[in-house]
Amino acid sequence: MERVMTTYEAQKEHLEPEVMKLEGKIALITGGTTGIGRATANLLAKKGVKVFIYGRDEQDLQDALHDLGETGGEYHGLNADQAYEDQVLHVFDETRRVFGDPDVLINNAALPAASILGTSYDDALYILRTNLLGYLMCIREAVKGMRAKGGGHIVNIGSMSAKVREAGSDIYVATKAGIEGLSESLRKQLGKENIRVSLIEPGLVGTDLHGDPADVHRQLQMEVEGKMLEAEDIAQAVYCVLTYPPRSNVYEVRVGPVKQAI
Repeated sequence: MERVMTTYEAQKEHLEPEVMKLEGKIALITGGTTGIGRATANLLAKKGVKVFIYGRDEQDLQDALHDLGETGGEYHGLNADQAYEDQVLHVFDETRRVFGDPDVLINNAALPAASILGTSYDDALYILRTNLLGYLMCIREAVKGMRAKGGGHIVNIGSMSAKVREAGSDIYVATKAGIEGLSESLRKQLGKENIRVSLIEPGLVGTDLHGDPADVHRQLQMEVEGKMLEAEDIAQAVYCVLTYPPRSNVYEVRVGPVKQAI
């Protein structure tokens, strides 16, 4: 006996798959001049997103802007250090001046760090200001505009270090565990305002290496062998999370190399 579709199924059959439309949206990408941030900026610009980036190093900024120029998209960037509130505020003022309030915040800028046992107070403070307080300040400013627009999306780039908690990396682990906690808390708070909060935790990812050719060769070999991700892999994860249907929110994504034992 032939099965008859329900009214619900019949209506759904004629609907296009629903995804979040990104074209014309405004994305602010912290640490967008290198690594994951740079790869994400390039991908989103190709998809029609208006991209604003910043980073600390002038040469990295110019290189990143050159790459963005080849995407055919709209982009802007400047030098800024998110360890300092006045520079974060300047970034948001410039983003609003050039494009408007961000629809998307990609919280990505962070520094590597080892153990507090061998780190001075001032160095540890700077890392905490960058890796944790910087995220919080950017969220605070982004949410102001998202509330005015009636919604938005915050994507925090964390690390599997929050789960693995490697010995000798306690400062970095502490900051990434903090990002994990704040992402969950904010998601519960902001969801009712149509502001989505997602956390992406990468495993081992290749970085923009300069200098020793042996280090560059070693990294490339690890990528080929499936022991290290490329920054573009995480950019793809960010894009996937951003394009989920508006009714949904991806809480947490963990992406690692197929041969990384975690």
